[in-house]
Amino acid sequence: MTKINLLPWRDELREQRKKQFILICIGIAVLGIFTVVMAWLIASYKLNDQEQANKLISSRNQGLDQQLKSLDGLQNKRNTLIDRMKLINNLDSQRPVTVHLVDELVRITPEKMYLTKFVRTANTFTLEGFAEKPEVVAELLRRLNASSWYRNAFMKSYLAADENKVKAESSLVPREEENYGSFIVTADLGALAETADTSVETTKTVAEVKK
Repeated sequence: MTKINLLPWRDELREQRKKQFILICIGIAVLGIFTVVMAWLIASYKLNDQEQANKLISSRNQGLDQQLKSLDGLQNKRNTLIDRMKLINNLDSQRPVTVHLVDELVRITPEKMYLTKFVRTANTFTLEGFAEKPEVVAELLRRLNASSWYRNAFMKSYLAADENKVKAESSLVPREEENYGSFIVTADLGALAETADTSVETTKTVAEVKK
């Protein structure tokens, strides 16, 4: 019977499997290193990308802050312009009433009289001036009460001119006005003027509500 020696074949198979195992281990190690390197590269890329995004967001935020500051400045300018426009509108709306009051006063002022002061406090007027005699002031009161723009006219005082003082201070050619006495008259706002003022206030309110 023939005997076969299997030891060399087994040794070769063992060596072959050992080499395969080593190659597999080397391949796994290489694959592991490659995987780690790729993961590190990907993480680094994402980190850089995130940093760039953060920088972009920061720069945009700074730009928005600048825009907000400029908007605040524009808002302040807008408020200033609105206040000026309101002031101008108030003056324009009050102008017709004031013009009518002055025009009416010029129309009803009698002769032998001139005014030196015209002051309005709320709905009360104070008129100061000089008149030839108290009867002229009384005529002014009558005309004021007859006007639709004034009412409740009242003469607070009338001070006659001092004749001796007038003669002493008069020039070579004395003027007639030097003999006039001073007076103070008060009057209230008339019904027509109050209506005009009320219309102005209503217009202002409507305009403000629309705004």
